[in-house]
Parts: sequence; structure tokens; C-alpha cells
Amino acid sequence: MKRIKKEYIILTILLLIFILLSIFVNLGKLDSVDEAIYNFVANFKCDFLTHFLYAITQSASTVGIISIFVLVIAFFFYKKDLFSIKYLVLNLLSGTLIVKGLKELFKRARPAWKWIEQGGFSYPSGHTISALVLYGTLILIINKKLNNRLKKPLIIVCILMIVLTGLSRIYFGAHFFTDVLASMILGCIILLISSLFMNKEYGSNDKNKVKKTI
Repeated sequence: MKRIKKEYIILTILLLIFILLSIFVNLGKLDSVDEAIYNFVANFKCDFLTHFLYAITQSASTVGIISIFVLVIAFFFYKKDLFSIKYLVLNLLSGTLIVKGLKELFKRARPAWKWIEQGGFSYPSGHTISALVLYGTLILIINKKLNNRLKKPLIIVCILMIVLTGLSRIYFGAHFFTDVLASMILGCIILLISSLFMNKEYGSNDKNKVKKTI
């Protein structure tokens, strides 16, 4: 019997967690958790944090993500790195379409306590998954292609942008904690699937390079 890859086990677990989370959210079983977490985060409100997190949340808006995406794609296009461009486009497109479909399926209203203007449905968080798949894909690319002292700082910056984007959505009351959590899980599923394909493709590219040098 073939040994099951740990990635497939993790994928199955993440998918089951997402399904259970969605069921509990739909039944309203986690409303008290969402409210408690928002109240906790709201305790830290101050002018500095509001301005800082507003900049973060705007960077993950449609305009913000497209702007960053275009700059990143332009950089990889200049480097003639079609491998990275392909996965950035596929992952961002997948995340956007999946969340749009789920929003229409669940039709969850925004939190009553939101204090910034925000339309549309709440579950899952579009800002969060956009940031996660964009910066998460960059982390995968950096891990494979960078081997200098910039590697760790760049990965840390990407992780911070993901975490801060999710936090900003809760801070402004634009999303429930469970909206953000759902997008984090979905984003991880997309990235894990992407990683499996990237490993296979990148590995085969390395082998081809070795053959050419031989």
C-alpha cells in the first residue's frame, strides 16, 4: 500500500475544519465567540493603531491588492520568471472566485458593530484571503528561489502582512473573527495544493537544468 503523503492528510483535515466551521457559523453557534473576540480587540483602539491598521486594510482592498499584484508581476516579468507569475495569477484568481461563491452561498450579514463603510456579505473575508494567497504565494516562491540574507526578512514581512490584514478586518468590525478564520483556512488549502504542484514542477525544472549541464 502506498504511503499517504502528509500534505494530503493536512488538506483533508483543513477541509473538514472548514466544513465544520461553516456549519457552526451558519447555525449561529459561534456568535458569542465572535463578539467576545471583537470586544477584546476593541480594547486596544487608539489613533495610532486605527491609522496603521486602516493603511493595512486598504492595502488588501481590491485596488490595493491589484496595485501590489501588478508591481509584483512586473518584477517577475522583468526577471522572465513565468513560473512565479503563473502561480501568483492562479492562486489569487482561485481565492477570489472561491470566496465570492461562498459569500453568495452563506449570505452572512456584516457585524452590527462595524465602524467603516463596507458593503457585501461577510463570510468569508475577501481582504484576508487576497492577502493570504498573494503574500503566501510569495513566501513559497521566496523559499524556493532565494538563498541570501534577504530571505528571512522578506518572509517575515509577508507573514506580518497576512496577520495584520486579518486583524484589521476584526478591528474595524468589517468582519467577524470566524470570517477571517475561514479565509485563513481556505487560503492555506490553496497554498498547500499550489505547493504540491510547485514542488513537482520546480523539481523537474532542476532536473532538466542538471541534465543540460551534464
